[in-house]
Amino acid sequence: MKRINQSLTIRENSQICPGYYKIVIEAGDLARAASPGQFCMFKVPGAYLRRPLSIYSVSGSRVEFLYKTIGRGTELLAGLCVGSVVEILGPLGSGYPNKKFDDKFPALVAGGTGIASLNFLAETLSNKGVLFYGARSRMELVCLDNFRKLGWQMELTTDDGSTGSKGIVTGLLENYLAGKENREMVIFACGPHAMLKKTAEIAKDYDVKGFVSLEEKMACGVGNCQGCAVKSGDTYKMVCKDGPVFDIEEIF
Repeated sequence: MKRINQSLTIRENSQICPGYYKIVIEAGDLARAASPGQFCMFKVPGAYLRRPLSIYSVSGSRVEFLYKTIGRGTELLAGLCVGSVVEILGPLGSGYPNKKFDDKFPALVAGGTGIASLNFLAETLSNKGVLFYGARSRMELVCLDNFRKLGWQMELTTDDGSTGSKGIVTGLLENYLAGKENREMVIFACGPHAMLKKTAEIAKDYDVKGFVSLEEKMACGVGNCQGCAVKSGDTYKMVCKDGPVFDIEEIF
């Protein structure tokens, strides 16, 4: 896998809803090498460690990232102006095995910022499917216009009931699978650990193949520090190097 470590100029860094930002760079080499599910490590001026950001979209040489301000590093990133230069290492990790399942009906399960990698995936899949997407409130449901343009069915849920149904996103998934013939489906999921664990249980109950992208804190992004280890059977794997995408049965 080709990794690119280069200093790149920010073309856009805008707030799209409270706490959520989209950053855009022009990087032809990175755009050509990237696949859905991969991420990049951003070296933010003033922050000691790099910050991992999932690739949200690729169009020509334009590469987009979606992130939420949750700490000092992402707050510093949000403060960078257009024209600022950042050092980026990527693309890193393993992506979704989307090309192996072109004949399957895709079901995407997203929670919070997990929508980022799934948006890139949706842009590349041959078949249009259904997106199950949960957030705290309607203000944190992002990317909906893009999924509409792509022709995807959307099932939404919010903690406060402000959009869609009130509850958890895995409840929508289970209700959907209960009324469908599932042999021709495949699940791709990204979001909080508890959501992924429940998604794995549902996939097993309904005998559906699935893959999850794990969100873990990372320091190096290439497997050297071993700070993002997760248990896989009788051994451990590095989310940054062996993942972040895993077969759903491999982790849960």
